[in-house]
Amino acid sequence: MAETGEFKRGWPVLSAAAVGVGLGLSPLPFYTIDVMVGPLSAEFGWTRGQVYSALAIYTLGAFFMSPVIGWMAERFGARRVALISIVTFSLSMMGLSLNTGNIPLYFALWFLLAVAGVGTLPITFTRPINNWFDKRRGIALGIALIATGVFGALAKSFAQYIVSTDGWRTAYVLLGLLPLIIALPIAYLSLRDISDEPARDAAITRFKVPVLAISLGGAIWLIYMSLKFVWPQYEAQGLALQNIMAFAFMALILVPPLAMMIFPINTAPPEVSREGGKVVLPGMTLGETVRTWRFWLLAVCFVPISYALGAIIPSLVPLLASKGFSVPDAVGLATLTGLAVLMGRLVGGWLIDHFWAPGVAFIFLASPALALYFLTGEVSPAIATLAILMIGFGAGVEYDFMAYLVSKYFGMKSYSAIYGALYGFFAAGAGFGPTIMNNFADSHGWDWTLSKSAILLFVFTVPILFLGRYRYTTHGLVEAKEETAEGVARAQA
Repeated sequence: MAETGEFKRGWPVLSAAAVGVGLGLSPLPFYTIDVMVGPLSAEFGWTRGQVYSALAIYTLGAFFMSPVIGWMAERFGARRVALISIVTFSLSMMGLSLNTGNIPLYFALWFLLAVAGVGTLPITFTRPINNWFDKRRGIALGIALIATGVFGALAKSFAQYIVSTDGWRTAYVLLGLLPLIIALPIAYLSLRDISDEPARDAAITRFKVPVLAISLGGAIWLIYMSLKFVWPQYEAQGLALQNIMAFAFMALILVPPLAMMIFPINTAPPEVSREGGKVVLPGMTLGETVRTWRFWLLAVCFVPISYALGAIIPSLVPLLASKGFSVPDAVGLATLTGLAVLMGRLVGGWLIDHFWAPGVAFIFLASPALALYFLTGEVSPAIATLAILMIGFGAGVEYDFMAYLVSKYFGMKSYSAIYGALYGFFAAGAGFGPTIMNNFADSHGWDWTLSKSAILLFVFTVPILFLGRYRYTTHGLVEAKEETAEGVARAQA
């Protein structure tokens, strides 16, 4: 398939995956929990650490359910799992409004959120992308996954405004409504793996305009509510970078529904090998993969990497507040992570299509260690802006690299199951991270916590450089010598 042809035929799938993952379990709870810290602490008398402890419970659910949802995506199809999960995630997000101040109930609601929403993680949404894109797989993954930063940043402003006007309970209900009215219609139309019914044969594509009108209306509502928080910041600060990016993100989320309304979406999937009518993709099974040293190298390294990068993002507002920034300024600066995530994923995606991915990953994941150091001591607005951009730049490529490395080192045969198993380790670092980081900050101070996190991040990025050459190439086709039993045995060695 020609490089231009990949985007010509695959852009509807890419759009659906982007919106789905952007309004899924990965960004919405993480980007908005720092907005809820103050109201929850004030109403129930909880400490910051207690509020963030929910992410540890949430992580346990994601850790155990990630391999399960990966298996389910292999067994029942990524499309079916994703569509059901969008609905269950939305309802469970609304369920967070039922918290009464009872800690066990608070933890149970977050555990339910993880179990019900794990199918909205990149585990499901990146599988169709990997199958539709080959030569431009890296940039396609980058484009799809920038939505976590775009929607996450807008969700933060959206939640901040709702909290200030109607309280945190209403904010959780309305946050939960976003995936239902924006992501679900687009995913129902165009999230199609190569084994699903092609869009050209699906009757629903004839009704795309009314279906997409729901999604477009939801996007406009999200923009309107976010603008109510951003506009006063713009009036006070002018065209500050965070305000410019907020406006840019508002325009960006209109692109998928509008493009799908205007242009044909009934494209044909790429041709793949079939056996007995079923799609056959080369690669390793999950059982074979977990017996390889590469799997465990990635698993072990991604725990501290995801801790250092994942924990700092939902902690930016209290961190900056401790450095003397006002809450509105801190929220505005934290929104810059969306810009950095966007740029990191686009640039990182392009680079891994042209250069050795582990080398690119080392540069992108190790450099934020310097940013963590910048946030120690006295922090000026300029330094805070630079550090946040660097952190977001690194955090923006974690999912991309993991998805790309799984496809290149383990193949597509059991992609979702393998990705799900690795994601559990990633989730452990990112989920437990905010609680651990904030507890350390409470006991040792932010400067000590950030300096130690910087060292940890750099040290555990180095082993990625030992992954070696890719094992699988060209749209999931295994190199001939890797198709033999001897090749598999070498891969497991």
